[in-house]
Amino acid sequence: MKHICNYSIVRFLPYPETGEFVNIGVVLIANNGDFRFKIEKKRQRVTHFFPSLQPKIFIRARREIEAELTRLSGFFTTNRTDLPGLITTFKHLIHPRETMMRFSDPGTMAIENANDAVNILFDHYVNHSFANKEYQESFLERQLGQLLSSSNLKQRYSEQKLGGTDYVVKFPFVMSNGAQPVQALKPLHLGHDEPSKIIEHGDAWISKVRRLHASEDLAHDTLFIAGPPEAGKPKLLRAFKEICEELKGFSGVRVTSTAESQAHILEEIRKGIPTSVH
Repeated sequence: MKHICNYSIVRFLPYPETGEFVNIGVVLIANNGDFRFKIEKKRQRVTHFFPSLQPKIFIRARREIEAELTRLSGFFTTNRTDLPGLITTFKHLIHPRETMMRFSDPGTMAIENANDAVNILFDHYVNHSFANKEYQESFLERQLGQLLSSSNLKQRYSEQKLGGTDYVVKFPFVMSNGAQPVQALKPLHLGHDEPSKIIEHGDAWISKVRRLHASEDLAHDTLFIAGPPEAGKPKLLRAFKEICEELKGFSGVRVTSTAESQAHILEEIRKGIPTSVH
């Protein structure tokens, strides 16, 4: 049976002067009286976003909001038949307040199970479940497109499929000289949070390059612009470097990093453009 619920995103806003916040949880109330909440347990994503903030400030604020929501959960359970009263209490909870913990304007959705709903909302708004590798690579492609446009190069590239009749691979930016692809640019998201994910995604492209190389269907110059993992994570960086080195093992294939300056990336792109088409 479907129920309608109202939900709000819990936001941590330590510096009202800037208006910057981090989503750290979700609260929801369904029209059958179910109340649920979920708060982020890890403090790293908050302290990374606010590096000058003392961790104990967030920990104390989180402890206070969890205590308030736990108390309200008992109230909602005891009075779950009084739906108008519950809605009024929920509205009071998420009403704008001058504290470090704020609530977003309410949203509405149809649900079947309150536990599933709060987990789905938490994964979306806190864990960014939508930001998969396809999403990340689309973002990197937009960034590269902007760089090419600002350098008056974008008009020379088009999205093309390289390969033969039996196997093709799509590249977002390919420069051709007549029918011959002379350069292919491919942003590659390798900023995953687990070494195995970096290797799996990288291996998929190594396999594609290997097939195109064997059939002599690679562009004369292929440049991967790779998005690296978070700094300070040796296992992730080791997996990243392993994939980059394997890609560079194919003749005509080069790799640079999105962590480099735009000037450096542009220089690497220009290196692969034949003088005949400059």
